[in-house]
Amino acid sequence: MTAALFTACEGPAGPPGKDGLNGLTSEWYTISLSVEQWQLAGERNQIGSYYYCLFNDIEQLTEYIYDEGLILCYYEYIDEFGDRVMSPLPFTLYNIEVIEGVEYPYAVQFSYDVTPGSIVLKLTYSDFLTSAQPPQPCLFKLVLVY
Repeated sequence: MTAALFTACEGPAGPPGKDGLNGLTSEWYTISLSVEQWQLAGERNQIGSYYYCLFNDIEQLTEYIYDEGLILCYYEYIDEFGDRVMSPLPFTLYNIEVIEGVEYPYAVQFSYDVTPGSIVLKLTYSDFLTSAQPPQPCLFKLVLVY
């Protein structure tokens, strides 16, 4: 069973949303994933394999928001300068692993798919090197605009 932390962030009140005739409403949710929460699709290092985490009971992601709104997802991380950064998905993170003095460059791509009520977060390694562990922890921001 997969569990994650969904928390809403609220700011100052904006203009009326869907029940009013003017303006938009947005809701922000934080998703924090540990290594254990990622599931492997396919076999380790198999072409086409990737990691994913499915959340299929998101009540806030209604049919109305799916049809009439905007659903965004961001990956939050600390960059090479020590700054906290949010990058919209899909996002590719480049890295180099050193094994016995030899540098091995690789890339990790984060993406997502949504349907009413659910979101799938995906993590794909270049060359499908799914023997590597996902970064920990992974922090995402889900934004619903309607």
